[in-house]
Amino acid sequence: MAIEPHPHLRPYVLSYRLVEDKLGEFAGLPVWTCPEPIGILSANFGKRSHHESGGIHPKVGLLGVQTHTRQWLPQSETLFVMAILTVPGMMILFPEIGQDSADNLLDVAGLWGERKTEAFWRCLPHLGRLDAMKSAMDEWLLTLLSAAPTDVRKRRLQLHEVLTSNQRIDTACEQLGITPRTLQREFQRHLGVSPKQVMNLHRLQRSIRANVETTSQLPPSEFADQAHEIRAWRQYLNRTPSRYCTENRSVLAQAFAASAKRVSLDPTLFYL
Repeated sequence: MAIEPHPHLRPYVLSYRLVEDKLGEFAGLPVWTCPEPIGILSANFGKRSHHESGGIHPKVGLLGVQTHTRQWLPQSETLFVMAILTVPGMMILFPEIGQDSADNLLDVAGLWGERKTEAFWRCLPHLGRLDAMKSAMDEWLLTLLSAAPTDVRKRRLQLHEVLTSNQRIDTACEQLGITPRTLQREFQRHLGVSPKQVMNLHRLQRSIRANVETTSQLPPSEFADQAHEIRAWRQYLNRTPSRYCTENRSVLAQAFAASAKRVSLDPTLFYL
């Protein structure tokens, strides 16, 4: 289920998600996450999941922008909450960490310190009460947002809006009145990825949703042709659209795909 954040957070937070498997029905079954220009702030209350490398997920973690698929293994008694952050959300709520966060799951204690991280974890309801969880998340993230000057917020929202409404970097920079090098530095500094990668990941997500939603009302593909689309899928997902449509997807992927129909709230798929 996608839970809507406070209206003031909407440009920065797509939704909150609660993932729960107290009985361990899906323990040990691999889950694949999808490349996407978002960040994920997560807090674990149950038995913590494992990286594909065998490491254990942090108690409070931050996953940066992801440019390739990654796998994790849920354990029994899974229970965690996620805040799905937009590109401006990552740049404003968690600035200056691009080089560390891209394609990486960070322990938030390394960013905030143990005391602040523990305070965040304890403020969240541990029994899955959605209304209380939403209120606690809203309060915490609104506090982070208030620390960013209004002009900085406006500028980073503008950067992302102009970038995603254009198909060429030079056109976007012309609208913004900056050089491509300035735009590149801004994205590398806060996200660890290039503006072109962000554009490509948005395009890929729209393509994936179009393949998932059989009655899709999404606009026509922005790829030059089918060959370009297939190459992008192979590059980022290591699979083709036709193969993806015949695969058995995880229960999390199915749940996210179902909620993708509510595009006005949260179009992300995140799980393959």
